[in-house]
Amino acid sequence: MRYLVVGGVNFVFTFIVFTLSLKILNLGYVAALLLSWITGNILTYTLNFLWVFRPEARLTFRGRFLKYMAAGALSVSLNLLALVALVELGRFDPFWSQVALIPFIIVFNFSTAKFWSLRKNGVRK
Repeated sequence: MRYLVVGGVNFVFTFIVFTLSLKILNLGYVAALLLSWITGNILTYTLNFLWVFRPEARLTFRGRFLKYMAAGALSVSLNLLALVALVELGRFDPFWSQVALIPFIIVFNFSTAKFWSLRKNGVRK
């Protein structure tokens, strides 16, 4: 449940960053997306580290953070590939295609955090 709360907070946060970057900072949409993705990943890494998974007593931005960012990059890349396939090849609506992909993205992101990037030391599952 905590993971879903963090996801909801991240959704609101990244939407605000994207909108401000686009409308106030006048960044292009790709730059706005990258800025919101990077800042959102830093936010979710911190919240997931401290509140959801607690793999260590102290928050660190070393190996775990790099793994978390790599998993996030893979996630957004797979999301983009699936979305393009659904829209361009399947001729499905982009909005509803993304809505349909969200549960898969959530499961993928949760799994990579729990079993790889934010796994507690010495715990194998």
